[in-house]
Amino acid sequence: MTLPWYWPLVQDLTKHIQDEHMDQDGAMDEINFAEEYLHYESFTDGEYVSLQCPWSQHCSCDWKVSAHVEFKLVESKSKE
Repeated sequence: MTLPWYWPLVQDLTKHIQDEHMDQDGAMDEINFAEEYLHYESFTDGEYVSLQCPWSQHCSCDWKVSAHVEFKLVESKSKE
């Protein structure tokens, strides 16, 4: 099974929340919300995608992770 392109972002957010914010209500729900957002949102070629700490507005946490979306077309080999 191939992991989705955004999986490293979700993993980074998961680690940050587990290390810093497990005392917050709904901490693990925030990971699910972020994964759902990345899965269903439409991104364009060349776009930068960022996730920041869900509690950055309520505390001094400035954690953030970003990725650059780049589409590459790969020619598929037909089965004969």
